Amino acid sequence: MEKLFHLSTTSKQLGLFNGDWKEIQSFIYKNKMDGIELGLTMDYDLSLIPKEIVQGVHLSFYPMWLDFWRGNKAQLDKQFASREELYNYYKGESPEDIVNSYRKQFERARSLEAKYMVFHVSHVLPEDSFTYTFEYSDYEVMEATIELINQVFKKEDDGPLLLFENLWWPGLNYKDPELTKWFIEQIEYPNKGYLVDVSHLTLNNNEIGTEKEAYAYIKKTIEALGETRKWIKGVHLNKALPKRYMSRDHSYLLKKYQETKDSKQKLAILKRHIHALDGHIPFDHPLAKKIIQVINPQYCVYETAPESRYELAYFIKKQNEALS
Repeated sequence: MEKLFHLSTTSKQLGLFNGDWKEIQSFIYKNKMDGIELGLTMDYDLSLIPKEIVQGVHLSFYPMWLDFWRGNKAQLDKQFASREELYNYYKGESPEDIVNSYRKQFERARSLEAKYMVFHVSHVLPEDSFTYTFEYSDYEVMEATIELINQVFKKEDDGPLLLFENLWWPGLNYKDPELTKWFIEQIEYPNKGYLVDVSHLTLNNNEIGTEKEAYAYIKKTIEALGETRKWIKGVHLNKALPKRYMSRDHSYLLKKYQETKDSKQKLAILKRHIHALDGHIPFDHPLAKKIIQVINPQYCVYETAPESRYELAYFIKKQNEALS
């Protein structure tokens, strides 16, 4: 199993290492890791990145995209105050622009000789993340994703492994074994598989309040997949215990979000809410080892949210100890 940590080419993340890839390489070696999963921004110069440390590339994610994909103008008018706002979100005006964006990301991943890519299978509106009332079903989100993926990646057989990641919103969540089996079989791109995000899987069940409960739920869910488990190739390892936060009434937070006019303030409210759910903290409990044994991945990515290089090293140390 390859042990990696997630690193983005955003200025904040690279700033942890003064933007110096030699420092990143030294950090990987010092912390006994095998490389990185790279969150690759579209404008970052690939020639600066040492290919040998890049094991995976995380593709971009549009949390809400189905109405844009389907050309549902009435819904888009509700979601965006202006055409400019819509364009800034999707970096385009038509579904073809999303296809072209992922095609470009695909080529950039190939240029880096990445072994795998990660793609989120989900759709959620901001308000829905507070209310848990959703416009689309898991099936509808997965069906649209199949359309998109088969246009972007087609049947090409010389690209990196394409891993589909779960979220706790409509789409891929591993709760329905038959739906999970059906989805992967409809993907035409031959080099394909699944990635299990441990926190996202735990967030399916709002009653989980301890690591023991998280392990029991993950074990039950993964084992229920049966033969479909063979498609799981990767893991994002971190911890979420949602019971305490999800037992609260979030109607006040939703009202605050809806009444706030400033777009930056709205985004800040939303980000705090999502972070309270999915804080990307290290899974520092010994049961982390049993979770990894149940899933048996080829790639284990430490996906945490450190504020400094030293905190990242600490998070890696805690998860290394939990898995040892």
